[in-house]
Amino acid sequence: MVEYAPFLHKYLDDLHQTYASLQEGEVADYIPELTKVDADAFGIAIVTVDGHVYQTGDTRLPFTIQSISKPLTYGIALEDNGVEDIFSKINVEPSGEAFNRISLEHATGRPRNPMINAGAIAASALVSGDTPAEKIQRILDVYSKYAGHGLIIDYDVFRSEKSTGHRNRAIGHMLRNANILDQDIDEVLDVYFQQCSINVTCRDLANMAATLANEGVNPVTGVRALSSEHVPRVLSAMATCGMYDGSGEWLYQIGLPAKSGVGGGIIAVLPDRLGIAVFSPRLDAKGNSARGIAVCRALSQDLNLHAFSNERYSSVDVIRTAYNLTQMRSKKARNTEMLEVLSRDGHKVAIIEASGELMFTTSEILTSYVCTHTTDARHIVIDLRRASSCDKAAAQLIIWLDELLQSQNKTLILTGTADKSGLTKYIKQIIGKEKVKQLFAIDDLEQALVHYENILLEDAGISPFLTEPVPLEKQPLCESLTPDELGQLTTFLVERSFPAGEYVCHAGDQDSSLYFLIAGEIGIYLPLNHDRHQHIATICAGGSFGEQAMLEQRKRSADVVAITDSKCLMLDYEKFAEHKDERDIQVLQLKLLSAIALDLSKKLRMADQEIGFLTF
Repeated sequence: MVEYAPFLHKYLDDLHQTYASLQEGEVADYIPELTKVDADAFGIAIVTVDGHVYQTGDTRLPFTIQSISKPLTYGIALEDNGVEDIFSKINVEPSGEAFNRISLEHATGRPRNPMINAGAIAASALVSGDTPAEKIQRILDVYSKYAGHGLIIDYDVFRSEKSTGHRNRAIGHMLRNANILDQDIDEVLDVYFQQCSINVTCRDLANMAATLANEGVNPVTGVRALSSEHVPRVLSAMATCGMYDGSGEWLYQIGLPAKSGVGGGIIAVLPDRLGIAVFSPRLDAKGNSARGIAVCRALSQDLNLHAFSNERYSSVDVIRTAYNLTQMRSKKARNTEMLEVLSRDGHKVAIIEASGELMFTTSEILTSYVCTHTTDARHIVIDLRRASSCDKAAAQLIIWLDELLQSQNKTLILTGTADKSGLTKYIKQIIGKEKVKQLFAIDDLEQALVHYENILLEDAGISPFLTEPVPLEKQPLCESLTPDELGQLTTFLVERSFPAGEYVCHAGDQDSSLYFLIAGEIGIYLPLNHDRHQHIATICAGGSFGEQAMLEQRKRSADVVAITDSKCLMLDYEKFAEHKDERDIQVLQLKLLSAIALDLSKKLRMADQEIGFLTF
């Protein structure tokens, strides 16, 4: 079982400490054996649908499942009998009454729902099996699939329940009288009492809740415990009836399908995301764990888990793509020595591009991914350009992630946050302005990639800045040319200088020139609407640009701007082509076109690799 993300453990530890002092409520005493439990025991556990487990306190302390068994057995009864047969014997309407109220529908004799004792006793009787032993074994087998390991019955609690269960016997006889049951009442109640006496832990209950959240499949073991078609029916009954006559208030304040038990447990389910369990034996006046109610209310509010919240979680995968600098680099051209360093050390920089709505449930996936999949990286970039929103819980998880990475001497930067003012505000409120500056130091992903490439190069003892001019003979497109051919080429070249910020050419210009960059840096920008542009590439001294326009004789498709003071040698291809009948010029043209084709092929391979990672 996966246990990770210390930042969430810290939150649960703080939550545990906050509510450990809550002494409201009393331990159930109508079953004598339950009074032997430690009244101060207290555990909290969360299991996500991807199998992550977060827990604090007494999460491994065994106690009896009691009424939390009711939705599980109801699911078994649905599978064993079908919806129509079960509905004819057990209704699904909230009762507004205590869990042990002797109450049946006047017209049909049906229990009002499967979450009160009458409905649960009827459901136990409808579990497949010719004998009580076969029925309870089926129940144990299914509960064990929910928990992820074999479960056993606490026979001391069973005998205590059996000896004091007079009200349940009365309910059983009323069900028999209404023809809801046609079996021996004592045998039915033996199954029900044993079902309630199965030992579980808080961690087991979180697994059970997560199994319901995961459409009936245990997210840790991958074993199906309940058919997916019946999961919505079980969760609906939990949402409307699971907290007895406190169900309406629970759904109003906390907003999750849930079930409590007089043993002190509570489970709550956020479908498709996670399961929650709390164990604390002190019960309120309605028979629900007092601490459990308080903890679940805090979890719902702090982590925005309410099922009817306006800020709904997205079904889109939060991890759009992930890669490192060996797999995809910045668009800044580098020389051969630099590329060798980046190919060797690029794994030290990890980039994760997020998408969709970032709230607790999705941010937990994102931050856990960083913890488990970037262990070799020293620098982490999370790009939020495609994140549609970020709430306070997401901000808190990002802060915890940053603190964890700092403790490991790693850095975290968030990019694509220019339109995420809410995230910036939340983080400022929690950690202050200075740390915010560190997290948001670079907003553009391309700039972040360049920044970390420069760091890797400096760590390797190589200056990332090419300050020395690169003469024509050192240009990659000219490396195959002889001195005579270089001399011939020079006769067709015109030297141009561009101060920083000046346009070399604009998108739409009719210009078929090829440019050799001798000194400086040139930026290529694709114009977008509303006066915006997208950075396509950065060309450094030794690079070239204009090949496409030269070969296709088309207008420029992008703006070309000098980033620093730059010097170029410009080849007017039309004038160059006028000498196509001269033998030596033909050889020069072929060599130059061959070098251009090879360079374009390399760029195409890099583009294919980039597309591959972006569609991950």
